[in-house]
Amino acid sequence: MAVATMRAQGRVLRLLHLASRLALGGLLLWAGLAKVGDLQGMTLSIDSYQILPEWSVRPLAAALPWIEVALGAFLVLGLFVRFSAVASGVLLVGFLIGMAQAKARGLAIDCGCFGAGGPGEGVSWFDILRDVALIGVAGLVLLLPRDPWGLDARMDRLQHGEET
Repeated sequence: MAVATMRAQGRVLRLLHLASRLALGGLLLWAGLAKVGDLQGMTLSIDSYQILPEWSVRPLAAALPWIEVALGAFLVLGLFVRFSAVASGVLLVGFLIGMAQAKARGLAIDCGCFGAGGPGEGVSWFDILRDVALIGVAGLVLLLPRDPWGLDARMDRLQHGEET
């Protein structure tokens, strides 16, 4: 009986890992793809937070959507999962810090999370709590037993001769 319970728990944890990986990856893909190709909007969005030096805003605006797309794709595909979970967590902590300081300063900006930001009603508590939850999801992806359906797991099986 105990063995069956442990197997069931293992399955649940692997499914939770899969769901977390796909949810975080899908969200990053959506956020990144919504911003790709809108350099002007991204520049305005990042600059509206008023925390970065002017020289760094445009390069970050050009790179950030592609970083989100790459991390999202890696997570959805199950490739470089641990690295992608850590990198996503770090990225989300950066977003959280930016939004929290904007909220504390009362900046009337849109968060720019899923498209160009800039002037707006201000960062909401929902935006902040969403990122806190997503940081937790990144932690789950990092810490839970890996699901067997990603490319990382498939490559491991191929490397160890478990698949032909």
